[in-house]
Amino acid sequence: MVRILFIVFLCLLAPGLVSMGYSLWQGPAAWSVDSGVFWGMPISLFVFWIGLAHAGTLISAIFLVLDVKMERRTSILAELATLCALVVAVIFPLMHLGVIQNFYMVAPYMESRGSMANVCSPLVWDFCCILAYGLLSVVYLVVHVLADKSAVAASIHRPLAWLLFPMVLWVHTIVSLDFAATFVPAWRGAFFPIYFIVGAVFSGLAMVNIMLCAEGYRMRQLEKLMLVGSWFLGAFLLWDFALKGNLSVTVLVFAVLLPQLMFVSVVRESTLGRVLVSSSIIVGLLLERVFLVFPSGVVGFGWVDLGLICFGFGLFGVIFLVARLKLSRVIEGEEVLMGEVEDTVPKRPATGRFSYFAPLTTPEFRMLRFPLLLGIIACTLFLVWVVGCLKENGIVFSDANLVPLTCPIITTVAGIVLCLRPLVMHIGKVGGVVMVALAALLGVLAGMVYGGVTSVPSGAVVSSTGDMLDVGTLPDSTSTLDSVAIIRTKAVFEARCAGCHGADGRLNEKFVREYYPVPQNLDVSRMDALGEDSLVNVILNGRTNMNPYAGRISPQMARGLVRYMRLLAETPAADNTTRNEGGDE
Repeated sequence: MVRILFIVFLCLLAPGLVSMGYSLWQGPAAWSVDSGVFWGMPISLFVFWIGLAHAGTLISAIFLVLDVKMERRTSILAELATLCALVVAVIFPLMHLGVIQNFYMVAPYMESRGSMANVCSPLVWDFCCILAYGLLSVVYLVVHVLADKSAVAASIHRPLAWLLFPMVLWVHTIVSLDFAATFVPAWRGAFFPIYFIVGAVFSGLAMVNIMLCAEGYRMRQLEKLMLVGSWFLGAFLLWDFALKGNLSVTVLVFAVLLPQLMFVSVVRESTLGRVLVSSSIIVGLLLERVFLVFPSGVVGFGWVDLGLICFGFGLFGVIFLVARLKLSRVIEGEEVLMGEVEDTVPKRPATGRFSYFAPLTTPEFRMLRFPLLLGIIACTLFLVWVVGCLKENGIVFSDANLVPLTCPIITTVAGIVLCLRPLVMHIGKVGGVVMVALAALLGVLAGMVYGGVTSVPSGAVVSSTGDMLDVGTLPDSTSTLDSVAIIRTKAVFEARCAGCHGADGRLNEKFVREYYPVPQNLDVSRMDALGEDSLVNVILNGRTNMNPYAGRISPQMARGLVRYMRLLAETPAADNTTRNEGGDE
């Protein structure tokens, strides 16, 4: 069975890799996007897979925190699926970013790299939240695996669950705010965060149930929760329809109506029936994410979009099966009886009374007090630095733009300190000093790697050899394009450049509002100051966050693009009807 599944996932992954490669080569023009749909399939898949990635660890952490019985094997499988889904989810926003090799520039490193980080951008929020969640999820899985054999790991397992519990809710709330921060009115609603969290947990429950069926086990609690999730989702869909008139019948059928078949005993008691119902939920939630990103309907849905869907499922299946086999001894290290796990109550101590702890004095909270204090201090220092950088550069911002960054910083620092503290106490003062020194050394090395290549100053011109030239030595270009060349160049510009620079050359605000960093405003004076040759060199060889196009377009076409851009700069804004649309005129 494992070999058959592996072959199936490989068959999905192969065309998916072709679609992925074509998308990276062509850019956003390869997706089903237009002036009304500016995100496309990668963001739909990102929201879908990040929902699956949140659910596994969330279920395990919630059950542990609430002292609900969940067999170790089930929880480890759910946590492993979380990490695999997170790997898949991270790929799609990197595709959407356009410049994958510069992904680290999304991190809020402020002006230290020579370009200002846009802390008001949802991309920065996503980067911090997903990085923090991924790191803590890995630590949580490792601690869970070691908890049976290590007293230190067992002591921090439950406090880590308390850290992950709010973190997961925070992360998916930030993902929902990505939509609220755009220009689409349909994506603005106070219920969006709760709606996203419910969708994430709902899809994750279906995924875990499918895995349990593949393992030959069953857990009735998850099936009941899956039914409750369908009711919540149905209520949200009907509410949205009543308020805004938006309703996807396919989502309603697959994710709300078909799961009610679990009330039929023939379906509920059949492994195939449970798999089909859970698969229906997965399909319904995928369609719901597509419907969300494509509010005006899918336009020109093609093989690339279908290939990206296959890529996601194929990659997830391959890495999950490989990780499952590698960890088989850990997961199946001892004989376990899963079967139907019923609800349990906390065990009574020998005195016959339940243990009671006064508020803020529980063992978990006592262990978390010092790590949380350090996390709050680190977050405060970071925000002071960010505010200082923003004010120094004259950037207008709101305090609300910094709030999404607080929880990831506090939780990450607290989680690391929580794991290191027992280790430091165990190895003594000398070992603690050594660990601090190693941490400082690793921090310096990470900073050196992170620093990368210094960005070229905006007023400088780079020659073909990479040397800095004086802009005063370059002559201004007075060449023009004939009508035929304008038509050809316009087509290339809208396919390659309009996604960021806009169809009229005055920035595609729908995309730039979330993008980092904001492209330069190429007005007439700036283009004359830079010179035509230097701009051609930038197009061909790339610079900062702009991909090189050498080999994809000819030097003559690059020069034509520069001249066409100057024509756009000379055109009054009021005469251009496609300002900020980024699509065809």
